[in-house]
Amino acid sequence: MTLGPESVTWRLGWYTRFELVVLGRAVLMQVAHPVIAAAVRDSYQADPFARLTRTITSSQLRLFGGELAEREAERLLRAHARIPGADEELFRWVHATSFDSLLTAYRLLRPRMPAIHEERLYREWRHTGEVLGIRTMPGDLTELREYLDEVVATQLKPTDGVDDLLEAFELRTGKAPGSEHLPSALWPLVRPVAARVLPDFAVGTLPEALRDKLGLEWTDRDERRLRRWIRVIRLVSAFVPASLLHYPMPYRAMLSARSSRA
Repeated sequence: MTLGPESVTWRLGWYTRFELVVLGRAVLMQVAHPVIAAAVRDSYQADPFARLTRTITSSQLRLFGGELAEREAERLLRAHARIPGADEELFRWVHATSFDSLLTAYRLLRPRMPAIHEERLYREWRHTGEVLGIRTMPGDLTELREYLDEVVATQLKPTDGVDDLLEAFELRTGKAPGSEHLPSALWPLVRPVAARVLPDFAVGTLPEALRDKLGLEWTDRDERRLRRWIRVIRLVSAFVPASLLHYPMPYRAMLSARSSRA
């Protein structure tokens, strides 16, 4: 399914640069799966954020790329075919955790949307998964929650991939995804803040059962700090022009959707 101006995804310009802070949560949930951790281990060790940056670009193409969406889906299918041990179940887990994390970010950082819009967003996401050969996605948000809880309880565990990613969040080398337009001279000032924000959002927004399973400590003090980050991001977002707040592709899609409804 190729999304267009009539979709809720386009009308919302679904994810902004700030919402990327929660994508670390999605990747943690993915690399806590032993098969996924083994498949991506070498690439994460070589350049921990390069894979996430490629995922962001690919996701935008499939959601907002119009005629480019199917081409990107075909490229992903070819890439998936080369992953050892990969099957539809693994792709379903990646697709499900990506959606759940983006929805978590939206709920934390933007005004709550009506439940009917959340359900439609999920239907659109589920249909984009069908293009990738994922035909067994949970039917609605309630079933999605049940599926996520079941996989957390029965399949996830501490892996080297989790440790590698948590270490990468310290940003000792390179920039974080989403900071590519930041002047290099400012990065030394921003890095210490980003190195706290990324792990706070990734760990603090994980399902509690998974945090416990991975042995990740999360205190009341940590929770209060996360809530402060959320308030700051909400405040800053209100003053950032939409053209800068959104990535270019979602922003153009959002303008197109609004124009078509005018």
